[in-house]
Amino acid sequence: MHNNLDNLKKAIIAYLLEEKEASYRNMMAMQKAEVAASEKTNEAGDSQFQGGKTGQVLNRVEARASVVEALQNDINILSGLDSVEPTPEIQLGDVVETDKGNFFVAVPSEEFEIAGVKYRGISVESPLFQALRGKKNGEKVIVNNNSFVLLNSH
Repeated sequence: MHNNLDNLKKAIIAYLLEEKEASYRNMMAMQKAEVAASEKTNEAGDSQFQGGKTGQVLNRVEARASVVEALQNDINILSGLDSVEPTPEIQLGDVVETDKGNFFVAVPSEEFEIAGVKYRGISVESPLFQALRGKKNGEKVIVNNNSFVLLNSH
C-alpha cells in the first residue's frame, strides 16, 4: 500500500504542478503582451487617451502580478512536498478522504481526477484543513454549515 500511496501522491503532485505551471506561463505571456502593446501605444504617441490607456494597462499588470505571485508560491509548495515526513496528524502533502469527497492538502485547485478517483486541492489555510487538524478517522467536523466525516488520511 505504501508504494501505491507514494505513486498516488506523485501523480497528484505532477498533475497540480503542470496545472499551476501552465497557468503561470499563460499569465506571464499575457503580462508580456500587455506591456509590449502599451509600449507600442506610447511610442505612437498620437492618442489623446494615452495616459488613461497606460493607466488601465498598469492596473491589469498589477492585478495579474498578485496572481503570478500566488502561482509561484503554489509551485514552490508542490515542488517541496517530497521533503515532508509523514506524521499521524493531517498535514501538508496528505491525501484526505471524507464522506463528501477526497482532498489533497497542498494548494487550492478545482476538482481533478487521478486513476479514476476525484480530488480537490486545499491549502493549509483552508477552513476544511483547519477543522480536520488533529482529527482521527470517523470524527466529524463542520465547515460552513457542511459536515465532513474523516474516513482516512495518509
